[in-house]
Amino acid sequence: MSNSTAVSTSPSNVSSIKGLSDDSTISSEQLIQRFKSIYSRLDNTKAACGKIDANADQVLLDEVYSENVTFKDPLHQIEGLTALRDYMDSMYGNVISCEFTYHEHWVSKGSATIKWDMLFKHRNLGNGKLITVRGITHIRFSDRIDYHEDVFDLGAMLYEHVPLLGRILLKIKARLAG
Repeated sequence: MSNSTAVSTSPSNVSSIKGLSDDSTISSEQLIQRFKSIYSRLDNTKAACGKIDANADQVLLDEVYSENVTFKDPLHQIEGLTALRDYMDSMYGNVISCEFTYHEHWVSKGSATIKWDMLFKHRNLGNGKLITVRGITHIRFSDRIDYHEDVFDLGAMLYEHVPLLGRILLKIKARLAG
């Protein structure tokens, strides 16, 4: 990312975006903070999807995503805000808890990369124990986010926590490590 720089919290370093909920101009940094607030906790994500009652301060998906958003992760490619909402509804269905810890992020004109750890418990993975996965998100935006790609180790998230498959993968990793 040669044109990208780490962003401080100073809005003077970032570009402005028009068109979010109150039609005023906000900074790229503010859009990123709204994005992070959606995914920071499972309750926030469910509320953003419209699954639980949201309070007046809750950021909703349509406040940060365009109607024509493309979402990619290691398992899926989703086209459109309605499909993204449906995907998230189903994805979080068996999740007991989910929280993101955000690390640094980098912003360049119309895009950002955000480094994170996802800490989650899932009914069908790892016997409901806490699982931590490191990843990054790349977003592109104009007035709202129109491209969102999550990159993470699918094995660390899923495969290692399926009983038989997990033991096999851990043995393979140990053998490769020497």
